[in-house]
Amino acid sequence: MVADPSSNPAEYSRAFEALVTGPEDVVGYIAYSLYKANIRERVRRGDDVPRTSRNPSTVEVEAFRQSAERVLEQYGQQVIAEATPQIAEDARGAGTSEIIAEIRNQTRAWPAIGYGVAAWFISILITIVVVLAAPGWVLQFANHINPAN
Repeated sequence: MVADPSSNPAEYSRAFEALVTGPEDVVGYIAYSLYKANIRERVRRGDDVPRTSRNPSTVEVEAFRQSAERVLEQYGQQVIAEATPQIAEDARGAGTSEIIAEIRNQTRAWPAIGYGVAAWFISILITIVVVLAAPGWVLQFANHINPAN
């Protein structure tokens, strides 16, 4: 049977509980990793790591959490810096494609020909209506331009 580590407080490290406040605390997990890396580095150098360091003080907890926040901030800035050129290129490409598609849509030949024929037909109809609605005026105008004598 495995003994419950919390039954003997001298042997139980409370660093994890001090640094990580919940299951979604990413800063806490990184802070705990930094804490463990610090302990490991001290042991590698041959420093004596007393058991009291298993329970970091409030000041140490705050320092490790601030370091973790800086790590996350630097990581975020790096990710943004690496992604920015691709995002800008994608935006330019999508915008250019949309503009070209709209220009092609607006300048297609058959609709332009159709609009021209419709305008021509409407102008002929207007001319016929004017001639039929005012035959006296048209005759006077025609005689004025080209007199019979």
